[in-house]
Amino acid sequence: MSNELVVKRVLNSRLGSVVAPAGCGKTDCIADVVKAAGGPAKCLVLTHTLAGVESLRQRMKEKGVRLRQTDLETIAGWSLRFAAAFPKRSGLTTREPRGDEWPAVYAAATRLIQGGFVTSVLKASYQRVLVDEYQDCTVEQHALILAMSRYLPTCVFGDPLQAIFGFRNEQLADWKTVVTDFPRIGALNEPWRWKRVKNKSLGCWLLSIRNQLEQFDHVDLAAAPTCVSRIAPQSSNKKDVLKANVSAGRSVKLRGAETLIVIGDKASEIIRGSLAAQLKCTSIEPVACQTLGSFLEQLQVCTARDRLTAVLDLASGAMSGLARVGFERRVIRIAGGWKPRNKFTEAERAALDLLASDELSHVLRLLECLRRQPGVTSFRRELLSAVQNTLRLVVNGEHSSLEDAAWHVQNKMRHAGRRMAQRSVGSTLLVKGLQFDHAIIVAPEKLSRNDLYVALTRASRTITIVSAGSVLNAKAGSPPRKSGKR
Repeated sequence: MSNELVVKRVLNSRLGSVVAPAGCGKTDCIADVVKAAGGPAKCLVLTHTLAGVESLRQRMKEKGVRLRQTDLETIAGWSLRFAAAFPKRSGLTTREPRGDEWPAVYAAATRLIQGGFVTSVLKASYQRVLVDEYQDCTVEQHALILAMSRYLPTCVFGDPLQAIFGFRNEQLADWKTVVTDFPRIGALNEPWRWKRVKNKSLGCWLLSIRNQLEQFDHVDLAAAPTCVSRIAPQSSNKKDVLKANVSAGRSVKLRGAETLIVIGDKASEIIRGSLAAQLKCTSIEPVACQTLGSFLEQLQVCTARDRLTAVLDLASGAMSGLARVGFERRVIRIAGGWKPRNKFTEAERAALDLLASDELSHVLRLLECLRRQPGVTSFRRELLSAVQNTLRLVVNGEHSSLEDAAWHVQNKMRHAGRRMAQRSVGSTLLVKGLQFDHAIIVAPEKLSRNDLYVALTRASRTITIVSAGSVLNAKAGSPPRKSGKR
């Protein structure tokens, strides 16, 4: 179905849903709906992430959509703002929700709407509601959108095959329930992402495998176009798999500003970091980084030698070329009274200060010195920056605890977004919604059906898969991963 026909159906429908496979112009379609809807009342456009908001805003700008035609926000942000405007009516209990407090925010906004307290405000403010990435909506978010749909025409856009997100203990809305409440009125099926780089054959193949995945939980590479290649490890042992991964990394040649994403194990930040080091890539980190949290907890309970070990453990897991063993041995000997012939390096002085004092400023200075050493490369840059920024806030007196400082840093990262390196390693959770020129997929057998589809649809030019067989079998029984994606 063409985008033009979908736009007409959306504007002519009171309630509806549009299935939007990856790369088929969903963002363009939403922007076209807003532009065609005109005014004077605005379209309320909601999505899940700030990156999604920015993507939609940029596309609307390119299409000449005027700012006064739309309110564009995250579901979380709009719910909090609306419920906070009427706290007594909504029953909102916090204006700075964290983690498990978010369902109560959605419930407060839903209660406000269902009670009829803001019906006139909604109708005066908006002409219709459009919701992006609806497959990622939780039960509480679905209840909120359903409440709004009583008063405003509402259309939701999503793809059940891309439902990989989840929020902690919050359950995703079942897609059967979604299409019952918002009947299907169309589907996008033109592979624009691949047509734009004159690689339509890849886009058409990716559309064709949707049935294989949905019905049989596998993908047969036999019919794939030539831009899809497979590298088979000689055996299943770790050494041979590593060789195949490295071979895959070397096989992709980037031209100019082309980008590469290596999609690895979504369960382990450490494994992805190791993969980034091996392939000379930069690891994409989750905002709520487990390694950051674990390191900060260690800092609060250890001192002197144990603290130095913790800092060097973090550094060696995030930087290559560190010569950690020799550095640590020399610092310990110097601290014990040994007098070397060579002068102390800046990093050694910082390490000695750390051993002698519990001040966090010495931890910060040591990390800064290690990163500046000749021959040292950071492959987990986002992690190191988050650690340093957290320490800096405490050292400068802007926050009294590491926990509060880390929350501030993570919240700022959510709003600022991230700048992608040319060669990156990430998980499906971290790259969903992003586009790259080339993709390498390692360990596809660890991916669920939906994760496998998301991984395969990230690249517009080539896909390289490290797999023993030409039939990729999705991991069985894999529910959407729990994630703090707000």
